[in-house]
Parts: sequence; structure tokens; C-alpha cells
Amino acid sequence: MQFNAVVDTNTRAVALWRSLGFEVLTTIPEAFHHPVDGYVGLHIMYRRL
Repeated sequence: MQFNAVVDTNTRAVALWRSLGFEVLTTIPEAFHHPVDGYVGLHIMYRRL
């Protein structure tokens, strides 16, 4: 398996990783401090190799 962490407000990155076959395993709430949006969730994404 390959894991990746992506900020949930970064919709373009989430779409890119999904297009590469990754799925959201879970979202950790308030795990990333965004300079504008404050604390936001962090998607843990995975893809089976």
C-alpha cells in the first residue's frame, strides 16, 4: 500500500490523487494549520499497489 496525506481544502490535489487511484481512508479533523483558513482536516489517502 501507498499512503499520502492531503489537506482536505486542497480540492485540486485531492482530485489529482483520486485520478491516480487513491481513495480517502479517513480524515483527521483540524490536523493542519492553514495560514488563511485556520485548522482544517487532513485526508489520509491510500492506494493498493
